[in-house]
Amino acid sequence: MKTNKIIERNAELQEHLTKENKKYYGNLLVYIRVMSLIRDEKKSEEMLLEILEDILEGQEHGQSAEYYLGKNPKQVADNIIKELPINVIDTIKIIISSLGILCLMKLIPILASFEEYIDIGNFLISGVYLVFLVIALLLFMGYCLYRYESKIMNIILSLFFGLGLVVFFLLSFQLNTGLQVRLSNNLGIFIILLALLIISYLFNKTNEKQIWIPFIPPIVISAIAGIIIRINFFRTIINTSDGRIGLAIVLIIGLLLQYLLMWFIYRKLKKND
Repeated sequence: MKTNKIIERNAELQEHLTKENKKYYGNLLVYIRVMSLIRDEKKSEEMLLEILEDILEGQEHGQSAEYYLGKNPKQVADNIIKELPINVIDTIKIIISSLGILCLMKLIPILASFEEYIDIGNFLISGVYLVFLVIALLLFMGYCLYRYESKIMNIILSLFFGLGLVVFFLLSFQLNTGLQVRLSNNLGIFIILLALLIISYLFNKTNEKQIWIPFIPPIVISAIAGIIIRINFFRTIINTSDGRIGLAIVLIIGLLLQYLLMWFIYRKLKKND
């Protein structure tokens, strides 16, 4: 069975867990997935599915996940991770894929402007930084999962991520590498359409669509804006004081929709816990 099918099956079976078992197994799943980044993903998912099936079997006989795996799930998880073979190649592939997705998501909003040049150096540096920021956040979250469960740690985690985003925005808007490429209107439209096509393909392939759904409104709105301002007829209209204000309002609406969707999905996930 392919890895994505194993993940899908895992998600389906989790719906049959009791509330107590779902919380116990959910923490175990997050910890193993996060802390086994350089391990074989398929072996990891096979092991997680096997554990889930055993928990469900015990649940049918009135046994809890804690009874089956013990009161120290971290030790169980660490033992499982140690048994998983290291797979650096797959890890590199995941990092490159994530970098590609993030770069595409960053590229489209950049193209929704009147700038005729794009700073490739800035684009790559900030993109690489963001990928490693996310990896660091995941590892920190996994490290804290079974060690610190207080609200203070959640605040520290939020501050850490917030500070990381501030640095990211400073890099994005202040760093000037001089490695710039001029984009004609036709080339800009072509790049936007190509980026949308790739993002659509990756979105259809992912098993975690809920994570990416909030990014759809700003990406689509930015893409449409980027195409419109590269058409001479509309460019004349938008390249005025009122036109620029209108464009800014539309882009802000896209961001607001993103945050609303993120809040809605967060509430939905909390309700299911």
